[in-house]
Amino acid sequence: MSRTPFFYGWIIVAFTFVLQFVAMGLAYYAFGVYLKPMTEMLGADRFDVALTLSIQSIVVAVLSPAAGRAFARFDVRWLLTLGAASLMIGFLLLSQITALWQLYLLFGGLVGIGMVLLGTIPANMLLANWFAERRGTAMGISQFGITISATVLVPVVTWVLLTYGWQVSFIVCGIGAAAVLLPAIWLCTVRGPEDIGLHPDGRDSPLPPERHDGADWTFTRALGNRDFWCIALTMGPCFMGIASVVLAMPSHATDLGLTPMEASSVVAVTTFMGALAKPTFGILADHFNQRFVVASAILLQASGVAVLLFATDQISLSAGGFLFGLGYGGMAPLWSVLIAERFGRVAFASAMGAMMPMIMPFNLVGLPLATLIFDNTGTYLPVFYVHLVGYLVALTSVSLLRIDRQRQGSPVAG
Repeated sequence: MSRTPFFYGWIIVAFTFVLQFVAMGLAYYAFGVYLKPMTEMLGADRFDVALTLSIQSIVVAVLSPAAGRAFARFDVRWLLTLGAASLMIGFLLLSQITALWQLYLLFGGLVGIGMVLLGTIPANMLLANWFAERRGTAMGISQFGITISATVLVPVVTWVLLTYGWQVSFIVCGIGAAAVLLPAIWLCTVRGPEDIGLHPDGRDSPLPPERHDGADWTFTRALGNRDFWCIALTMGPCFMGIASVVLAMPSHATDLGLTPMEASSVVAVTTFMGALAKPTFGILADHFNQRFVVASAILLQASGVAVLLFATDQISLSAGGFLFGLGYGGMAPLWSVLIAERFGRVAFASAMGAMMPMIMPFNLVGLPLATLIFDNTGTYLPVFYVHLVGYLVALTSVSLLRIDRQRQGSPVAG
């Protein structure tokens, strides 16, 4: 199979990197920068302000099935433009808020809509269309933008807030997002290689026709499909572990006697390995049995949690974080790869959208479960045992998943 010297699909990889970098960095990771200022300005408790992200998560879960079907049917550029507009308008209006309900409505609602229309579903749909043999590699590189956004944008947003105030910071976020995203959307977006006379992976011939069990997946229909459940129960426990282990790590480490700086270094090791794991596991998924690659990531997470059960100092905690981070970082691209391989290019957007509500409860319950267990036991160790059980469920589920491995991403008949 020959390929063109330069394949436009790599432009799509760069574009989706930027898309997720901006959307996730501003709409999710940067929220922590505003937690204390919003608490003080609105006269609310931190818990009340933090509920904004829970509302945002619910908005994403509820709207994702419809968004997936929309991306499968309508012009991608206009939907992405609508997402950029939602992000911009949401942040501009946030600069004028005076009440907690307005924060919920705008950051949880309008900015949440922007996340749905700019994040995981459109980015991975484009990548699934443009790549087959190198799909994992493309998704891993693209999703590195999600992780690195926290490293880059959180300090930038913090500096603007401290220098000019929270109102100006919101305005800068809104205008900055639009200034970066709108030109990129209209210059770079191409739904698939066939639209410009190319083929996936830069091939000189088209892929064989897909065998699939329908391109229009709804949440209700997904609930009756065993492979939707297999993927959801594979990824859900892993995502739940990310939400609780990483966010509880600073408290757990300081409870063991580490200083805040030592605890932050453990978190840094964990998140750094998580960032490296995205492209690493994406590449592995292109060259090895995908169920085996997913199982390896799950086992790395489980090994990290097992080490954390007995870790008592900075070195042992860092070792646990190293293993856990390496495992959890690969789950996001592997999730996208499994959906693409099982349900195919045509059905990818609607399938991912339909699966979002099945995954979201795991994300929502992770940190609250950890804090509830800690409040009742005085330790996070029982949380780690819960996650080990979850990893057994995940390993069982991925072993039951049916994938017709043909290197073209063709799904099995269902």
